[in-house]
Amino acid sequence: MTHLFAVLSIALYIAATVAYLLQLWRPSKTGRSIASARMAFVVAFVLHTITMGFVALEPGMRVLDNGADYFLWVSWATALVFFFFRRKLEYPIVGAFVVPVIVAFMGSSSYLLHAGASSLVERQEGGVSVVLSLIHAVPALVSVVSLAMALIVSTVFLVVDARLKRRPAVALRSSGPDLQLLDRLNRQLAQVGFVAISLVVLSGGLWAVSQQKPIFSLDTSVVSGVVVWILLACILHGRLVLGWSPKRVSRFTILVTASFFVSVFIVMVMAGRITHALLWS
Repeated sequence: MTHLFAVLSIALYIAATVAYLLQLWRPSKTGRSIASARMAFVVAFVLHTITMGFVALEPGMRVLDNGADYFLWVSWATALVFFFFRRKLEYPIVGAFVVPVIVAFMGSSSYLLHAGASSLVERQEGGVSVVLSLIHAVPALVSVVSLAMALIVSTVFLVVDARLKRRPAVALRSSGPDLQLLDRLNRQLAQVGFVAISLVVLSGGLWAVSQQKPIFSLDTSVVSGVVVWILLACILHGRLVLGWSPKRVSRFTILVTASFFVSVFIVMVMAGRITHALLWS
């Protein structure tokens, strides 16, 4: 049943993407494409939520149990954010970016599931390990969703800005959100992502100490987390202290977030899993 609802939700997400792209390619004056995209997304999100309900009811379920479940949670959290902000961001150009990302995360979950993804963390009983795993897992989930949304918002900002130079602002009101809204949202996502990754790094260090392991290692998850944390700090410093322009901030945000996700998917394809393991050893 879980698999059926997941497949149906993916199919409807793809249908919503097609409707958004049709609206961008041939804008419908009657709004049929937008209405179809909205309906497909809402139904897909409901089915997606039911899927997550089945997953959550599984015995011994943990957010970081394995990469397959983790990416499934990331996909649902991304859909939840878009659903929550749909009144502000429900533009064809935004939906055409967000919904395929949701599908990509769900596809990654399916790939890892069939590849036999192993546990992301060592299963250990005891209050300290369980609490630290929760403190580590939730911020990690928030950080990945924030980075994904920041990548999308920054990309949409540059696309809309480029189109505004070629077309009057009035002509874009129906197909693109306000640049100030996108810039403000981009800043908020970067701040949320930075705080979340800070908690991930801190809890990961405490976890390593509690298990008498090195705080830093050549673990791909550790390296990527620390690097992204430092680069996000640089972006926020450039924005808030050096006064970088929104366009420059968007470009650097795309560079940082895209590099992160490309590296994650490369490791996933090469190793067939995403774990806190020394994949280079």
